[in-house]
Parts: sequence; C-alpha cells; structure tokens
Amino acid sequence: MKKYGLILTILTLAVMMTACSMNTANTAPAPTAALTPGMNATANPNGMAAANDTDPAALTASMTTAESAALSKKANSAAAQVSEIDACVTAIVGNTCLAGVTFDKQYQGGMTDRIRDMVSARIQSVAPGVERVAVTGDPEIAAQINTVAERIAGAKAMNEVTAEFDGVLSRIR
Repeated sequence: MKKYGLILTILTLAVMMTACSMNTANTAPAPTAALTPGMNATANPNGMAAANDTDPAALTASMTTAESAALSKKANSAAAQVSEIDACVTAIVGNTCLAGVTFDKQYQGGMTDRIRDMVSARIQSVAPGVERVAVTGDPEIAAQINTVAERIAGAKAMNEVTAEFDGVLSRIR
C-alpha cells in the first residue's frame, strides 16, 4: 500500500509541475498601443508604419508600395485556399483589395456570393486592414488586376497607381 501511495504522490507532483510550467498568467503581457481619437497614423523615416500604430486601417493607409506588394502575395495564397479557386491575383491600395480569381478546372459554377464571401474572408484574415474586397472571376479584369499589382510592386509611391486601381475597381462593381 505504501508503494502505491508513493507512486501516486510522485505522479501528482509531476502533473502539478507540468501544469505550473505551462501557466502563462505570471508572464507580462505583450505591449500594445492604439491610436487615440485625433491621432493620425504617420510613417517613420524608412517608410514603415510607426511601431505604435496598431490600427489595421491606419497601417494599410500608410503602407508603402513594397508593403502592399508583400501583403498582396499573402492575400493571393490565402484566397487560393478556397476549394473552388485555383489561383488568385490581388492588388491592395489603402483599405481596398481587388481580387481576380481563376476557378479550379473541376468547378463547373461561376462566381457566387458564397465564393465572394469566402475569398473576402480569407484575404481579410491575412490583411485585417482591408475593409473592402472586390472579387471577380472575369479573366480580362483579373489580368488587369495582375497588371496593377505589378505596377504597385514597381512604383515608388502609391499615388502613381491609384487612378489605374480605381479604374479596375469601377469595372468590378
């Protein structure tokens, strides 16, 4: 009987030690900051959003062309995870994303609200500052989105491509 009591005590101590080592209540929370009303998001000298700008919309609004291109690549991959989608090309300016999708060969349908919603949700999961996603299955418009995305990646400033972006956006509506 003493053997079983000793073994039970050792196991109990082992479980308690394991549970204590997994307890994160004593760790300090990660520092966070938010924009207070009236504060504007500003970029620091290297063009990156300032460290205390955690507002996704502010971060997206102040993003550089390189940041937009990198975020678009993440959005492409995320949207392509929708089972009906074979590939996706995106272009992001401000809080708006253009998405041109190519359907999987086995998918016999067309663009539906369900697919738009799934693609939009996937994109917003990797780009939380994007508030509006315009999705199209039209191959011609998707090619134009690809052109805009390439221009964003090669541009020095976002204002160089805004007019072209807005023109493609108006075609999706």
